[in-house]
Amino acid sequence: MTYLTLGQVNIPIAWLALIIAILYSDFRSRHSDGATTKLIVHLLYTYIFIWKFSYILFSSSDFFQAPLSLIYFDGGLKGHLLALAVVAFLLYRKRELFDWEVGWMYWVRLVAIYQLIFFSFQEQWFVAGLWIFTLILIERIKSQHVLLVQFFLLMWLDGFISSFTLFHVAVLLTVYFRTKHAQYIAGAGLLSLVAIMLMDVEENITTTTRAAIDLPATTGEQYRLSDQEQSLTVVNFFATWCPPCKAEMPHLQSFADNLPMGVALIGINLTARDNGEEALTDFMETYSVTYPILRDEDDAVGKAFQVKSIPTTVLLNAQDEELERIVGPVSEEGLRQLIKKYESLLSE
Repeated sequence: MTYLTLGQVNIPIAWLALIIAILYSDFRSRHSDGATTKLIVHLLYTYIFIWKFSYILFSSSDFFQAPLSLIYFDGGLKGHLLALAVVAFLLYRKRELFDWEVGWMYWVRLVAIYQLIFFSFQEQWFVAGLWIFTLILIERIKSQHVLLVQFFLLMWLDGFISSFTLFHVAVLLTVYFRTKHAQYIAGAGLLSLVAIMLMDVEENITTTTRAAIDLPATTGEQYRLSDQEQSLTVVNFFATWCPPCKAEMPHLQSFADNLPMGVALIGINLTARDNGEEALTDFMETYSVTYPILRDEDDAVGKAFQVKSIPTTVLLNAQDEELERIVGPVSEEGLRQLIKKYESLLSE
């Protein structure tokens, strides 16, 4: 689950977790250096602002085609790197006012609470339990070694290029360089190699059987997914009146323009929940849609796939079984990462 669905409103779990994590860290740091805490909050909001709005810089064509996409998307990895550079510069300028003990304690609390909430919503209880363990270590031991423990977990779960891992590495290196504990930096490097090796272990892939997709396309032809030759199929359920559906359309079309080998993309308009054929035609013309769009006129497929909130994107294997779904708008980068996760199926 990446979104918390309340009716037709999708609340990103990541944002909810981040807000709660900041509030918790503020509460636990209330008796510490107030100036440092205020500076940390300022840096966090600066980071989020730059990361979010760098979407305009790095995805300008998608933004200008669908300005509302700014609400749902961000600058991705490039945005994180830009934000990290700016925050590092600001922190360097304020370094004399910054209490590093308060700083790293604030950060490790934020990371632990964020990850705990996020993985609890994913119902990955073992991982959530690991983050509870790190939180106990933070509150009872208050040792800088917790930074290394969290670094190993982040590398194992998210890889080196995730936003939390990148920021965590910056905090870890800064703290240990200031205390001149070079052996811990070497240990971090060794742990990162171990984590990378662990990430290469192939995961078991679970599937969910779904109803066959056999629907009329906007071209007038009947589209049967079982007749197509593909290893993976991305199925996007949408409606023309839906703002996040409009926001993701440029990303879906960009993905369609450069599909990975063995991957297909189809859109299913939930016609029974939409505003009619003319609205669909105008929608496709507005966003220059070239990939197949099917019409679910009686909502049979939407109900069979248990689509309760739109947009919803489902990834199917060659046997038309569901591998994964994303509730809420999806970016081109997100789709390519999703395909990369299951690239072993493309060689079968």
